[in-house]
Amino acid sequence: MNLGTELEYFNLAVWFDRKTLHAMLQALVEAGVSVKWKESPEQFHLLVNTTDGKSAWKMQRVNGSYKLHLAGIPVYDKRVAQVLEKFVVHAKGHAIIRTIFDDRVQLKHIRYGEAIRIVEIKGAEKKVIYEKSFNVTMDQVIAALKRRDLEERIPVLRLELDYELATLYDAMQAEDNAQMKQSKERLKQLRREMLLLEA
Repeated sequence: MNLGTELEYFNLAVWFDRKTLHAMLQALVEAGVSVKWKESPEQFHLLVNTTDGKSAWKMQRVNGSYKLHLAGIPVYDKRVAQVLEKFVVHAKGHAIIRTIFDDRVQLKHIRYGEAIRIVEIKGAEKKVIYEKSFNVTMDQVIAALKRRDLEERIPVLRLELDYELATLYDAMQAEDNAQMKQSKERLKQLRREMLLLEA
């Protein structure tokens, strides 16, 4: 990573599983950065002590994953900048990284952990250093759509499972065989969908 005098992350969005989150914390500590964290069932609050002060990163906890989403975060500490970029790439996250050098500004667009475009601005000149060519297949489009839908569907699916289990319990108490059969069929369908989404 080519580090300039100033660095800023825009539109940072990364999903961490617990193992990757712990690996990032360990990497920060090994780089000599002081970190503190507090965890609740809904959130993981990380306080990073950088050379220019404290930086607070709040991560939402959704379905066992941790989502770090920041609109804009200046990073002057080169140790933190290196670790953050490494884990944006590792966790296949998204970010726009603006690096300010003495004579130029560089913008790096990262999508799904890969640099897709690097632009350099020097005075009034704008130069594209790198641009990834895209050959998108139909399978990739479908996978991307499922990935977005996944975040919204799994919590709803869990509620539907809970409701259907409660309905089955009530039917068993009332010895309603028709409802029991209907609820069992619905539970099988919901289970299949859950297995597909979590695969």
